[in-house]
Amino acid sequence: MSIEPLHLQFLRPGLRARIDLFFAEKGQGFNAASYVRARLPSILRLDAMSDADLAACGLTRDDILPFVFEDCFADPEGSKQRPMA
Repeated sequence: MSIEPLHLQFLRPGLRARIDLFFAEKGQGFNAASYVRARLPSILRLDAMSDADLAACGLTRDDILPFVFEDCFADPEGSKQRPMA
């Protein structure tokens, strides 16, 4: 029997709340943990960027979660066009 190693990642205060609020606003009736777990490296990488670096990618800090999960949820107002980085 093999045991997988434990991997701990600590989120900055406020990031977990932003993730939870993002999914609560979508009104989804499911546990979003598997979605978040699979995309957490992308969320953390983007969240660690400076505002200037995000702007260079055509993003703001508020755009991170919608960007990371844009293939999961349709934007009723149409998705923003982002330049390819």
